[in-house]
Amino acid sequence: MKKLAPHSGSRRRTAASALFAVLLISSALSAASGPADRVLVRRGTLPIILTAPHGGREAIPGIAPRSNHSNDGAYGRWGGFHRSSDPNTDRLALGIAAEIRKLTGREPYLVVAKFLRTEIDANRPPELAFDDPAARPYYDDYHRSIRRFVDEIRRNYPAGVLIDVHGQVKDPEVIMRGTSNGRTVERLLKRAGAAAVTGPKGIYGQLEAHGFKIFPGNDVALSGHAEDAGFSGGYTVFTYGSHRSTGIDAVQLEFGSRYRRPAVVDQAARDAGRAVAAFYQTYLRSPPGR
Repeated sequence: MKKLAPHSGSRRRTAASALFAVLLISSALSAASGPADRVLVRRGTLPIILTAPHGGREAIPGIAPRSNHSNDGAYGRWGGFHRSSDPNTDRLALGIAAEIRKLTGREPYLVVAKFLRTEIDANRPPELAFDDPAARPYYDDYHRSIRRFVDEIRRNYPAGVLIDVHGQVKDPEVIMRGTSNGRTVERLLKRAGAAAVTGPKGIYGQLEAHGFKIFPGNDVALSGHAEDAGFSGGYTVFTYGSHRSTGIDAVQLEFGSRYRRPAVVDQAARDAGRAVAAFYQTYLRSPPGR
């Protein structure tokens, strides 16, 4: 039998202890993960920003869940209090981005929440978005990233669009239009008219051409109150839309649950990506009336 070298057992114990220490440190670092680990942020090379606030799947260690404060009326303006996620909207946003990249050879900007909506609702103002103060850095990282990308597009491009990706179950068969009845696309309407939104080559017209049913229909005017009051556009498009001097054109896409089923969500993302890429070619690549 081969004899062990002197002190080899001690060396092995030391190596095992070192490995154990590394694992402990790794575990501690994981448990102490910060905002960058819970928000997917990707800088783009196209004047298109895709955001998805409600598809997150990852808990933030130590963050208390949100409580229902809807009785005080504060949520009324923003669509009420909800803990449930919009399943597969993160997958939709990533798939749309991938299809746009495939068709144009360039990257859209991405800001996708990976944290759970039970802890942070990123599509609400900060006073309603979370209860636990420890959640604030994650919320701020999400919105600082959007603000930075909006500002970059405003500096570098003649026009741009922010597309906020959501899910709804009220009508599983449709994408609900969300422009605050034209308000958040004010600049697009001024330079190109309603056709850029609901016309055959407009963003919702292209979605319809690629197989999606749109509500309200593209024959319905943007003015008035035609868009569903619960889905006409939330905090994100209200904050970054072009009705603000610091914004860009912004739309909310509320994908019905039919389009988010696991068996079809990737195809839905490809179809939506083709629609957005076609809209880009007509209204963003060389914007008419700029």
